Amino acid sequence: MDNTGQNHVLRRETADWAQLLSKTVDDLSRIARTEMDLLETKLALMLDAQTDKIAGMVFLVAALTYGALFLSVGVVFLIHQWLAWWVSLLITGGAIIALGIFFQTTMSAIARHKQS
Repeated sequence: MDNTGQNHVLRRETADWAQLLSKTVDDLSRIARTEMDLLETKLALMLDAQTDKIAGMVFLVAALTYGALFLSVGVVFLIHQWLAWWVSLLITGGAIIALGIFFQTTMSAIARHKQS
């Protein structure tokens, strides 16, 4: 009788390792799935933000291009009132090239400053 009671007690104390292992794997898979969902959500938000930023930049570039074109034509027409067409275009083209060189030089200096 003593022998049977000890076997019964030992059976209660021994854990079901297969069940514990499956529960652990299930918990870990749920954690991994939750982390993947969080990563997916975060990446979707970042992608939306970058898309909005790029759309804004494209619109700005288009607006600046058309604005510069109309301003240049306006300057040419204004200068043409006093000078011939070829001189007006020459002055306007030279001013645009000079501004481009100035802008490029300024941006290069800023880039060198940021690198050092």
